[in-house]
Formats: sequence, structure tokens, C-alpha cells
Amino acid sequence: MVIGFIGTGHMGGSLALILGKDGTNEILLCNRSKAKAEALQKKIGSNAKIENIEGVVQKSDVLFIGVKPVDLDDLLNVLPSPKGIVVSMVAGVSIAEIEPFLDGAPLVRILPNTPVAVGKGLTLVTFDDFFYEESKKKFMDLLAPTGRLIEVEEEKLNPGGVLTGSAPAYLDYFIDALAEAGVAIGLSKEEATEYVLGMCEGAVALALESGESPRKLGEAVCSPGGSTIEGVNVLLKRGLYDTVSDAVNATFEKNKKMR
Repeated sequence: MVIGFIGTGHMGGSLALILGKDGTNEILLCNRSKAKAEALQKKIGSNAKIENIEGVVQKSDVLFIGVKPVDLDDLLNVLPSPKGIVVSMVAGVSIAEIEPFLDGAPLVRILPNTPVAVGKGLTLVTFDDFFYEESKKKFMDLLAPTGRLIEVEEEKLNPGGVLTGSAPAYLDYFIDALAEAGVAIGLSKEEATEYVLGMCEGAVALALESGESPRKLGEAVCSPGGSTIEGVNVLLKRGLYDTVSDAVNATFEKNKKMR
């Protein structure tokens, strides 16, 4: 299969690496910065090639568009008729806004997140009306090496994408804050980071496998009069839930204005 990428930034580059890993797919790369595309080509190997926009569009069975929202209009206005499936990774731009430029080519919107780079991603997927069930399955199978995929209605894509796509950054900062706090009580940064990452891995696994809500799991750790509840009470008194809600809302509102 020939898989093309217009835009080889962090997300597009991660998907290209995963999909080109076993060498069975031919990967075509097109990026405003040719040097960035060439660096990615070297990482992927001999099954990756650099193409211009016309070449990558007309040769690709599956074409990923990963440009910034502000650059999408300029791209669509010069886009040749696609040969195969078009995959938009552009946040905040609807299927209805892109379809008129595709001459009837099937379109799917996806919002992946950074863990796709290690095959642990969570990608939200919305198909247009040109997709049959068989075609949907083939597409989901294609992206299976990137992690978990969830098909959602398009109106859920943007709010869901805040939690799946942007919130990993919130978690990364919280992990770093925990590690810094560990340094303050006597650990090295390396030790503290290792401990926190291991803790997160186990806590998430427990939440996924136990069937309990994360809130109930948290409460189970907090023995009355114990030390853990002391720390949790500080977080709650400082407005943990309101702070997180404000962060999510700020990201959601900004996404509406990106184009």
C-alpha cells in the first residue's frame, strides 16, 4: 500500500514511522521544510520517498493531511484530485469544510495523540458517508499498530480530542511536578521521575482492568486520618477540579479559533 503524508510534523512523522516500520508500505513524504522530510525519510528507511504535493496526492492509496489549521485553505486550493482515501488530522476543521475540495474521495477525520509513536496511542475517528463498513474496517486495521482507535460522531471529535490529544501534555506537566516535589523531599530528579512514571503505569492499568471509577480508586487509597488524604485535601482545597476544567475549556475554545 502507498501511504502519503502532507505535513511531517510530530504527529504526521510519528504515524509515518509506525506505518513504515515493517517495510511493507511505501511511504511518501511531503513537507514545507524539505530537510524535515528528509530526516524522517532516513529514520523510516528505503521504503520512504520525498514527493511534491501533486506526486504524493496522485500516488497515495491513503493520504494523511497533517498541516496546521491556518495552512489548510492554501493547501486545499491547490490540491489535485486524490486517488484514494483522504485522512485529515487537522483539528477543528469539519468534514463538510474539506469534502468540496476532494472530488468525491472518501474522507476520514482522525485526532491521534503523541503515544501513537510507541504504539500506545488513542485515536478518535470519524468517517464521512462515502465509507462502507468494509472500508472502515480496513482503515482501522491499517492504524491498529498505533494503538487504540475509537469511532465517534463528528460532534464528539473536537471535545474528545481535547482529552485525548491535548491532555497528555497536562499529564506530562503533572508528572514533572510530582518529580520536582520528590526532589524537594530528598530524591534525585532521575529517581523521582522513574518512580512517578512507574506509578502512573500501574495506576492506569488498575483503572482499566478493575472496572472501578478513578475517583473510587483514589478514595480507596485514602484511609481516614492517613497521610494520603492529607495530600489529596490540599489538591482539592487548591481547586484541582476547577483548574483542570479551566484548562480543558481554554484548549477547547482555542481550537475553535485556530483556522
